[in-house]
Amino acid sequence: MVPNVVGEKLQEVGIDWIAIVDHNSTKNVRVFKNTLKKYGIEVLPGIEVQTLEEVHVLGYFESIESAESFGDFIYSKLPDFEIDEEHFGYQLLVNERDEYIARELKNLSFPVNLTLEQVVKELKKFNAIVAYAHIYREFGIVYQLGLIPESLKVDAIEISNFRKHNTINLDNSLPIIVSSDAHNLDSIVKPRMIVECESRSYVELLKALKGLDGRRIIIEPQNDS
Repeated sequence: MVPNVVGEKLQEVGIDWIAIVDHNSTKNVRVFKNTLKKYGIEVLPGIEVQTLEEVHVLGYFESIESAESFGDFIYSKLPDFEIDEEHFGYQLLVNERDEYIARELKNLSFPVNLTLEQVVKELKKFNAIVAYAHIYREFGIVYQLGLIPESLKVDAIEISNFRKHNTINLDNSLPIIVSSDAHNLDSIVKPRMIVECESRSYVELLKALKGLDGRRIIIEPQNDS
């Protein structure tokens, strides 16, 4: 997906705030953030890290600079294996005109050389909001480990399949966030989660997750089949 096409699609479905959380990389975040401003869409810089346990963890950052610094750190923890582009596809970097400017040859689909505990701790060092990604799907923490560790302090759990929201029975009080986890345009649909806040910012999202000062997360009922 390229930024201007994504911007048009987001406008079409009524989304004005998104997170860019590429797999083990932050190299396209700045371009998307700059481009989507033209469409009135704010971008929260982020990343999705795959741990040694094959668990996906999301990190949301206060600034592009923090996200890119963390992305550089994660990149250094990836194994030095080039991607088989014919088999896995191309990992492309783009510019604000939707042009491909480079290919990433290190395989971003591999787990990094960090445990789940280490990834969470490193994200916290960068002051990131930390969430377990798509917890019931493959590479989600419940799917992979069968539980949510009480010893690791994260900020939220994420669900990509909205229907799971009504069947959650977890012995914790972690806030729930819902996303499309979109890997293609068809997966970008009308928003299922509303953040009631004063501005589209990292600070306001954190307040909403904690229910502070009247901020809150609202998960909309899903009526489609």
